This record gives sequence, structure tokens and C-alpha cells, in this order.
Amino acid sequence: MKDPHTTRAQMVREIAELRKKVARMESSAQEYKELESEIQASRSYAEKIVETVRESLVVLNSDLVILTVNRSFYDTFKVTPEATIGKFIYDLGNGQWDIPELRTLIKEVLANCAVFNGYEVEYDFPDIGPKTMLLNAREISSSNIGSRIILLAMEDITERKLAQERVNEVIRQHQAILNHIPYAAWLKDSNGKYVTANVPFNQIFGVAPDDLTGKNDYDIFPPELAAKYEKDSREVITTGKRVLSECSTVDRGGRVQYLEKTETPIFNDMGVAIGIIGIVQDITRRKEAEITLQHSSTHDFLTGLYNRAFFGEEMERLAHSRMFPLSIVMADINGLKSVNDKLGHEAGDLLIRLAARIIQGAFRAEDIVARLGGDEFAVLLPQADKDVAEGAVKRIMGCAEIIDGTVSIAFGIATAESGEQLAETLRLSDMRMYRDKFDYKADNRN
Repeated sequence: MKDPHTTRAQMVREIAELRKKVARMESSAQEYKELESEIQASRSYAEKIVETVRESLVVLNSDLVILTVNRSFYDTFKVTPEATIGKFIYDLGNGQWDIPELRTLIKEVLANCAVFNGYEVEYDFPDIGPKTMLLNAREISSSNIGSRIILLAMEDITERKLAQERVNEVIRQHQAILNHIPYAAWLKDSNGKYVTANVPFNQIFGVAPDDLTGKNDYDIFPPELAAKYEKDSREVITTGKRVLSECSTVDRGGRVQYLEKTETPIFNDMGVAIGIIGIVQDITRRKEAEITLQHSSTHDFLTGLYNRAFFGEEMERLAHSRMFPLSIVMADINGLKSVNDKLGHEAGDLLIRLAARIIQGAFRAEDIVARLGGDEFAVLLPQADKDVAEGAVKRIMGCAEIIDGTVSIAFGIATAESGEQLAETLRLSDMRMYRDKFDYKADNRN
């Protein structure tokens, strides 16, 4: 017969064990509820994120069954939740998603835990027509979920592609037009970046077509020239008006080129300037001709010094300036007529050029040295008193050609303190020069 005390103790232990098991079960149930709640919260959080994504987004399990999609997916592909959730991805929409490229993409994701971004797919969907989709895919593993899921984002870039194709077509048309322009021509966008250019542009500026697109002026030209070009382009876009300008540059051979640049705005249908068409003409020959003409109009053809007309203009300008005291030196070659009579005018011209070189070499860069005609020269010395003028004449008298008698020159010097005295100063220096010339003749007679 069993001891009743032993039986009672055993029953107490068994009851205690049962209570522990019940407690553990209750604890597990609570943990399960908490885990379920956490999973539901995570899923709700994830679904809210999915719904806020602008692109179409699909969540697949490892068997490629659709767990959820966002509103953008429904709107883009014209499907209902009933026909989507729980469906095998390749069965969706009567098999319209059974796309070879998509199969390859998902297979790579599952096999290699890979991430794909920007995978472009073109497909003609039965219900919505041809689409160009940019796919992004990645696998996500979760210990809470206990399985692998795939996020598949789809961006519909059909309109963007069509727009880019239209832009490219316009560029091709413009390129054809540019290629028939005999001058350097180009297109810029509203930000001043080059879109395209023709062959003459590339020849002048040494930029290959493939290296030009997307560049700005600072990528191509020296800083000073680039700043000017950028300013012109900005003015065209801002004002909507054509800008014409001239500039000079040095080509690859070191030769100075003069260019005339015209930039004209391109407007959209709303009248907003959205780009620029530019043309550059090489006007070097014309500019050199203008420079030559301008030089000949202000310089003496025999000596290269300023001529009488320019000397008179400078006299007028300096008379109204503040560059006083101002000295005038008059000079005349002694014995030129005798050289012409005995040796001919060619020898006389050589003597004139020699005298011009000697006289010009003695004065400052800011002084105006002119040949007034025949054997007569004049020099304007702004901001120079009598001592400065006399110092220049002494330098001339000390040169070898004067000392050895190759050439003889008479001088007259006078200084004006104001513009009102300038005409009298010219007359006085001329008179003193003739007095010096007379003394030279008298000395040679004796």
C-alpha cells in the first residue's frame, strides 16, 4: 500500500510542473502575439512606404507570387487588386508580364542576391500599348518574415524617351541646317551649354564634335574670351534679342584671327527663349584692311611716323586736356634739296627715313612724333617742360650719324603752360627751328 504522504507530494510536484507548462505556454502565446503585432506593424509601415513611392512598385515572395503592389502600379497597368494580389508574376494580365528580360532580371536577383538599377525594358503591353520601363530590383531577407521577398520598382519612362527622341530629331534637323552654313555655327541651350556645332566651328576652335556637347565656354576658350562669350549668351537669353560682337583670338598656328559673332535667341511656343543659334564669321581680311586703311590715314607712308592730319588732331585734343606743361619740338633736315639735286630723290628719301628713325628714337613712347611733309618734322611732348624737350634734342645731337655728318637737323623748342598758349607755342618753336636752320646755312657758307 502506497504511502499517502508520498502520493500527495508527487501530486503537488505534478501540479507545479503543469503550472509551469501553462505559464510557458502563456508566455509563448504572448510572445507570438507580440511577434505577430510587430510583423503587422512592419507590414503596415512597409505598405505605407510602398504607397508613397511614385514609381510602380511590386513586392514578390520567393515563389514570385505578388504580395502587394502600390496604387501607381494599378494606375499604370490598368489592373485590379483582385486580378493582381496572390498571382504569379508571369501570369499577371493574361501573361503580359511574361517578358524575357524580366525573367532574366529576377532570376539573377534570386540566384545571386543581386541588386539591379536602371534596367531598361521595352515591351508592347496588350492593354496599354508600347511602354519603356526602367526596372530596379533587389532581394530582401527577413528573419521575422522567415522568407525572401523581392522588391521590383518600375518607372515608366515612355514619355521621357519620346520627348528625348523628339529633341534628338530637332537636333538632327538643326545639325543638317548648321552643316550647310559656310561659317562656324552652333546651338546652345538656355544654360549656355553647347548642344551641337558644325564642321567650320570645330576647324576654327579646334574642338571635336563629340567633345563639345554639354560643354560651356570656359571648357573651350581662354578665361577672358570665355567670360565675354558667356556674357553675350546670357544677354541673348535674358533680353530675347540678337547680340552682335567682334573679338580676336589666336589660332593654332599663332595667327591672330578677327571674328564677328552673332547670337540669336530660339523661342518656344510660349515665346520664352530656350536656346541660342550662333554664327561666327572670320573677318580677319576685312579687319586687316581696315587697320591698314586706318594706319595709312594717320601715318606717313615714307617714314611710318604720324602724318600732318593726325598731328593736327592731337594738337586739338591736347589743347583741351590737362597734360601741361606741353612742349613742342620742330625739326627740319638741313641740305635735303642739295642731296635730291645731286644724288636723286631716292637718296633724299633714304635721308628722310634716317632722320625719322633718329628723331623717333630719342623721344618717349607717349610723345607724338610726326612728319609734316618734305623735310619737316614735329613732336608733341605732353606733360614735359623745356628741360625734357632739350634733353631729347641733346640725345639726337649726340648720335653717330649727326656727329659724322651723315645727316644734319635743325631744331626749335617751345613750351606751353595751357591750351590757350598752344598755337603760339607751335609758331614759336617753328620760328626757332628756322633760326637754327639759318645759322646752319650761314656756318656752311663761311
